[in-house]
Amino acid sequence: MKIKVLFWVVVYFALFVVALLNNLEVSGIYKFILALLGLFITLYALALASIAGRTLKRYAHKEPGSGFVPDKFTRFGIYSCMRHPMHLGIGLLPLGVALLFGNLGAVLASGWVLAAAFWFVLAIEEPETIESYGSSYIEYMQQVPAFRFSLKCIENGLYALKQKEATQENSKVEVSGFEAKYYDRLMDIITVGWYPKFIKGAITDISLNKNAKVADFGAGTGRNAILMHSFIGSHGEIVGFEIGKEMQEQFIENTKGYKNIKLVKKSILEPLNEEEKYDFVFISFVLHGFTKENREKIIQNAYRILKKGGTFVILDYNEFNVDSAPFIFRFGIRFLECPLAEEFIKSDLEELLKQKGFGDFRMKSYLKGHIRLLKAIKS
Repeated sequence: MKIKVLFWVVVYFALFVVALLNNLEVSGIYKFILALLGLFITLYALALASIAGRTLKRYAHKEPGSGFVPDKFTRFGIYSCMRHPMHLGIGLLPLGVALLFGNLGAVLASGWVLAAAFWFVLAIEEPETIESYGSSYIEYMQQVPAFRFSLKCIENGLYALKQKEATQENSKVEVSGFEAKYYDRLMDIITVGWYPKFIKGAITDISLNKNAKVADFGAGTGRNAILMHSFIGSHGEIVGFEIGKEMQEQFIENTKGYKNIKLVKKSILEPLNEEEKYDFVFISFVLHGFTKENREKIIQNAYRILKKGGTFVILDYNEFNVDSAPFIFRFGIRFLECPLAEEFIKSDLEELLKQKGFGDFRMKSYLKGHIRLLKAIKS
């Protein structure tokens, strides 16, 4: 380990000497362009080294806090994307800094630093690692490149470090505090006014019957209930189920002018005793925030309270490959949503509904198939 540290000290010192001896700098617009490129490469290099180090600290030790040197082979997170992200970061950092300050001598010398990084990995690091981990590492070498310049690697590395166990305790389905108090306004701002139009269109696509009785699971602020009211008329009925205190207060305030919109302060996980009462059960962006076991309880409750031939309407994420989805969806699912969301997206919801007695599925998709309105009929 000491020899490895000494190697990098010598390489960086040599670079520093070259930069001092040749302080020729570019000027004007070229300096600005090089500075932007240098800033990007510097940040990328620092991110690589930081994510790689944190990943090794968390996943490459048999015992937590067992020292700096890894004693366990890992291909998790950023190491699923490249074998030596830390060395690539160390090699790129001088180039980024040299470009940032426009020092041509240092830029040229940085090429030798990158070459040193590649040589170090191939001549020293890889043989030692093969000796330590044997065939498992050789197989890993055949599948994953040593270096890869890719922002997707940074994304994968950050996501792996962020990951929490997909449990109900880590779910974000129950909104509270500031987020709950200003939920509708925040949704409008974050989506730049898209969400109100979307939810209105989706509720229109339910095709609610006049005078229908509707159960709204996870009713939130009452926005959806008010939108549904325009379709069912004054002789229908909407009953919202909500347990969040801040949401309950907003629901009551927002729907106080509607005599046929009511609130039940009860969890949709608890057994609901109103058997075969409703024509529709509607649940919007709530189901993905529950474990499979709890999703089954919610589906069973919907089945129990629906009339024969009644419709269970689920507005939520569709099934799709998160890895190959556009960045905006990957970012939203992996960095904003709860850990349960990705598991929900991978699950076969229609099969689960079939097992609980639903059939005759009808679906409408939105946002290029990433969101769907799924209607299932109680058999």
